[in-house]
Amino acid sequence: LLNPIVKFIYHHCDKILVSSRGFINSIQEKGINRKNIEYFPQWAEPLFKPITSNNYLLGEIPKESFKIMFAGNIGEAQDFPSVLKAAKFLKKNKNIQWLILGGGRKTNWVENKINEYGLENCFHLLGSYPLEKMPEFYASADAMLFSLKDEYIFSITIPAKVQSYLACGKPILAMINGEAANIINEANAGLTCSASDSVGLSKNILKMSKMPSMDLKHIGENSYNCYKKYFDREMLFEKAENIFESLIYSDK
Repeated sequence: LLNPIVKFIYHHCDKILVSSRGFINSIQEKGINRKNIEYFPQWAEPLFKPITSNNYLLGEIPKESFKIMFAGNIGEAQDFPSVLKAAKFLKKNKNIQWLILGGGRKTNWVENKINEYGLENCFHLLGSYPLEKMPEFYASADAMLFSLKDEYIFSITIPAKVQSYLACGKPILAMINGEAANIINEANAGLTCSASDSVGLSKNILKMSKMPSMDLKHIGENSYNCYKKYFDREMLFEKAENIFESLIYSDK
């Protein structure tokens, strides 16, 4: 029912901007010329940037531990069953700590699983904080985590937290298929595994936790360079202006 409407809209546009390269094939399949489709991703809020903070916000969690941080919604899409399985595999590694910022409909479920799996000493729900505090929290983490379920729609999207993680210059651990994984791998900005692959995630975490600090720093620099190259706000504004100007002058 919706396809004819979508095709009508697309065919009456001079340019279509897509926030993920994963959308391009779907639009082309509706009869749109590739030259009329432009990759135009989202940027992070300006407050997300690399910082060095002397204010350690993680309480009694040892500073010298390897700290994995997730920030965002605790829901169905984020595949916390697989995240918790990875934590269960690694719970004998006392050096590895999981820090979860945010809340959502599966928070109580996650709390119950923490107790069931005996993860109380390594898997911590820190609750929700204002957006302005996020860069300072990120500064206390060694790596940032994101995951999405094994579904096609998630494989062609770029979760907004990817840009914020990159903008803060943090190494990324991802359990996801498709476009977001491609971005991280192409930039050498972290380690990825397939969606729902809890074994693969646990292996990547163990690998990253054993990296020298200089290697982690280099991966973080790759993250930031990737952000500046592809997701920087000012760069994208300039790109939008160029697109608009090209359309205006092409009509003349």
